[in-house]
Amino acid sequence: MHPPLFDGRGDSTLAEDWIQDIEEIFQVLTCTEEQKVAYATFKLTGEAKRWWISERSIREAEGTEIVSWLHFKQIFLERFFPSSFREDKAMEFATLVQGTMTVHQYAARFTELSRFAIYLIPDEEKKARKFEQGLNEKLYERVVGFQIRNFSELVNKATVF
Repeated sequence: MHPPLFDGRGDSTLAEDWIQDIEEIFQVLTCTEEQKVAYATFKLTGEAKRWWISERSIREAEGTEIVSWLHFKQIFLERFFPSSFREDKAMEFATLVQGTMTVHQYAARFTELSRFAIYLIPDEEKKARKFEQGLNEKLYERVVGFQIRNFSELVNKATVF
């Protein structure tokens, strides 16, 4: 297992992806909470490593060292995957339309952004409706009559036209 390094640069979604990659490893390995934090922080480099050294030093000086993986994840995501970023992505999803994208490009962007606004698509039918409403007008008119309630089926049908 070779988890990726995380340097704290680039798109904020890389931070969430990195956490998911690290957690996949923890599903296979048996680790204590302290070991999880030690292992994850070992994979930090650059800006992220400097952040962690500073964070750890402050907490050690205060006598409040981080011991739980959950706590580490919380402060890590606050720093590298901030709520303002997630809110911006949720707004982008809420207003997403096909525009000049192909159906496949629109579906990929829709899927990528949907994780930031799950509350807008709590079930498969609402997910399909949201996607359908964002289709270009001509395409929308062609697929709306089918009343497709499944996202994948709707994407497939829309690509046929």
